[in-house]
Amino acid sequence: MLYHICDDKLKRDETSLTKEQKKKMKEAKEVEEAEAEVTSTEVESLKNELDEKTKLADEYLSRLKYLQADFENYKKMVARERELYEMCATETLIKKLLPIIDTLECAIASASNNTSFEEGIALIYKDLIAVLAKEGLKPIAAVGEKFDPYKHEVIRTVIDDDHPEDTILEEFEKGYMLGSKVIRTSKVKISKIKNHKISQD
Repeated sequence: MLYHICDDKLKRDETSLTKEQKKKMKEAKEVEEAEAEVTSTEVESLKNELDEKTKLADEYLSRLKYLQADFENYKKMVARERELYEMCATETLIKKLLPIIDTLECAIASASNNTSFEEGIALIYKDLIAVLAKEGLKPIAAVGEKFDPYKHEVIRTVIDDDHPEDTILEEFEKGYMLGSKVIRTSKVKISKIKNHKISQD
């Protein structure tokens, strides 16, 4: 009889233990599902946050590119302004030196004897022209060329059937260019064909 009592008790314990285990397994499963749900929500949140940060980074990068382009344009503008300023300063100085060049040319042309003094003047003239040429100064071609109103200024016209119309026959004052800019026009005499009207100053 004692055997039967113990056996019943053992069966009840097994049944009770099985229920307890089932309860614990159910609770564990619920916890796992809750954790899985939390993990999924967190992943979605992190993904959204990453997308926002990526968009923000792209926006900053775009702004940085615009700023860099603006800065490059600013540097180019400053360089152009500086170059223009230097060119204007050079032009002003050279214009002041042109009469000195004219005087030296007259002195060389009027020299009658080949003395050392005259040779010295010729050397000074040559050195001065060389220095100014390095700065971009160059004389305007005149005699034998066709008249160009942008480079030449007509002082006199003469009838000359031996040359084509508007050929420069004589230069009264040399013209100069600084780079591609005319800083002094050549004062010239040009030819006109007999049938055309002659204008003289």
